[in-house]
Amino acid sequence: MKAQIQVTLLIAAALYMGWGLTLVLAPGTVHPLLSLGPYDSVTTAMFGAALLGMMATFVIAAYDPEKEIVRASATGMAFVGFTAAYLVFIAKSMPLSVYTVGSLAVDLVCCGVLFLSEARLDFATKRRPAARGRGKKRMALAR
Repeated sequence: MKAQIQVTLLIAAALYMGWGLTLVLAPGTVHPLLSLGPYDSVTTAMFGAALLGMMATFVIAAYDPEKEIVRASATGMAFVGFTAAYLVFIAKSMPLSVYTVGSLAVDLVCCGVLFLSEARLDFATKRRPAARGRGKKRMALAR
């Protein structure tokens, strides 16, 4: 389970790193792939920097996948994914292209896998009966 969460987080990190680096390094070239609106280099580069920040969070979470950081990563992916879905399919201010829809699909699949994996891991931990006081007795006997 832990390996599945780590792989999913690294896939999401690669996606966000790809978009983030291209938005920071070549905002004018990438902007038409993401927006039908007017070009603003500062806003585009800041969005790229935010994606790089999320990528760093995913890498940290993949290194040590604790429940809270995995939930936070999945929630961040859900916000980005549902916002992108709204902008592509409802507001129509993002182009409907292979890049946007493919990235959206990868983002939402990773988000779903993380939520389900974390919930399954949480459920498995709650089902396991806790050892009642055994550690305390062993500690007392060891002294």
